[in-house]
Amino acid sequence: MMQAHDMASGIDGDVILRPLSPVERPGSANQRPYRAVIGVADAAGRPVAEVRSDANGRFEIILEPGTYVLHPESEAIYPHAPDQTVTVVKDHVTSVRIVYDSGIR
Repeated sequence: MMQAHDMASGIDGDVILRPLSPVERPGSANQRPYRAVIGVADAAGRPVAEVRSDANGRFEIILEPGTYVLHPESEAIYPHAPDQTVTVVKDHVTSVRIVYDSGIR
């Protein structure tokens, strides 16, 4: 991950998929890291980048300060994650969590 002394601005975060089971079991994680493609658009809706989460669900992207919309991509109705609006501040990395709904009920 980017360190504060790098003086980079951008977004980092993790992507999870949940639930894995329709029944929540105490002491059992009902989620897992998820590999996904996240589209990044500027405030006007223009695509500016695309980032992929790794096997641990982690991602990072360096961006100029400004407001961006993260669009988690999906091949089908599920799994699905909602868009998120994120503000990037100069010399700061903003952390986000993207939660994909598996559709399991």
